[in-house]
Amino acid sequence: MGVTALDKPAGRWCTHFKKAQGCRIYDDRPADCRIFNCLWLLTEALDADWKPSVCGFVLHSEAGGGRLIVECDPARPHDWRRAPYQATLERWAGQGQEVLVMTGRAGLRLLPDGQTRPVRRAG
Repeated sequence: MGVTALDKPAGRWCTHFKKAQGCRIYDDRPADCRIFNCLWLLTEALDADWKPSVCGFVLHSEAGGGRLIVECDPARPHDWRRAPYQATLERWAGQGQEVLVMTGRAGLRLLPDGQTRPVRRAG
């Protein structure tokens, strides 16, 4: 995801991230990073399978919870299609939840009828 305070665009690794170590500036990270919580941490209904390091994506919401964003790891852009993720995301879309699956600037909107529509991130 984008981090304005670090001039980090969406869809690119943060320069402060180090594989197997995490954030190298965690104690001094900007407010943008401090206030973010993956929905996996906030939603008891999502079990350990939805932990970002397991599933290959981070979940967050926009528009007051009206839009669910699935931010895929660019190294694992199709992991969201594995069970149980794709079926669950499609079910949520079918129930009226707006669901966007993004990898970098490109992505898909999951439609209530089971179809998808390509989308691009602004900016």
